[in-house]
Amino acid sequence: MLDVGGDLGDFQQLFRHLEATRQEVDVVHAANGLADMVATPSDIHIREGDDCKYLEAFSNKLLAFKVHAVAEALWSHFKSLEKHAGNGSLYQKAEKHIDESNTILEDFTMEMHSNTSRADIKVKQIIRRYVEADCDIVIWVSRVSPVEIKHRMLRGLTYHLRGHAIAKRSPASTPRNELSQLQFCSLISFDREAHAVYDHSSVHAALNFLLINTAQKMKVYQDRIENILVEQVLHRGQL
Repeated sequence: MLDVGGDLGDFQQLFRHLEATRQEVDVVHAANGLADMVATPSDIHIREGDDCKYLEAFSNKLLAFKVHAVAEALWSHFKSLEKHAGNGSLYQKAEKHIDESNTILEDFTMEMHSNTSRADIKVKQIIRRYVEADCDIVIWVSRVSPVEIKHRMLRGLTYHLRGHAIAKRSPASTPRNELSQLQFCSLISFDREAHAVYDHSSVHAALNFLLINTAQKMKVYQDRIENILVEQVLHRGQL
């Protein structure tokens, strides 16, 4: 049984964010270029939304593996505790899997790393897998509070994360050689009150911290999923 600390409201709101994020995937990819991207750039950029500031980070990786294998490795990664490792230390965690809908509810606290900086965060998160005809999509939505950056305490500053990863067949595939693309995209936004309550330098420090952390996490995710795929190939070779 998941212990949600007596507050179901955050999860109910997160379910709404989850469905909104799924509906927005095509629009987001059209705007940032992922929809037509085949090459593998290293690109992280910031955009400003219509009604609030948000940070968007994205990546694209071309993989010499079949789509089904990449999709299963992607979901295996997000079902494991490994997704919390690499740029942070998990303190406490409660989790519930809803297998019939490929959904995971999480409530955890952890220390998050960004280069030499640290922050303690409390997170409520929902992760869901969507199996589509032409791709697999894993979406995660989170409510994170407070962000307490060591030596720059920002008590009460809450931010929201909407992220997704897609495994799909690459247009670079040939009839004899199927290639896949693994794409990540994360959008981070602060509560609207943040810019009114905190001064510009404090908000800027938080944005820089989250930008670096998001980029590091994205790279860790890519590497771990690719490692899963390589290990599977090596294991089959030993049979």
